Amino acid sequence: MNHRQTNVEFIVDLMEYSAHGALIQAFVIHALEQYARRGAAATPEQLDTGLVSGHAWHGCAVEVQRKLARRLGEEAS
Repeated sequence: MNHRQTNVEFIVDLMEYSAHGALIQAFVIHALEQYARRGAAATPEQLDTGLVSGHAWHGCAVEVQRKLARRLGEEAS
């Protein structure tokens, strides 16, 4: 029986077992930061789709941006 990875398992596998070693972790964090920045800069209305509420998507972007800033020590005092 084939086990389909959950999203969490996929990300853990990507972050821990890359052919590029630990560099993949910097790549993934950078990609998250860039995408979150673009999402947070947009208005919720610009992010509306038939699948996801723009307000919810914008909220996700802001949350990721805030948590990354805290983790990377970039949060304003």
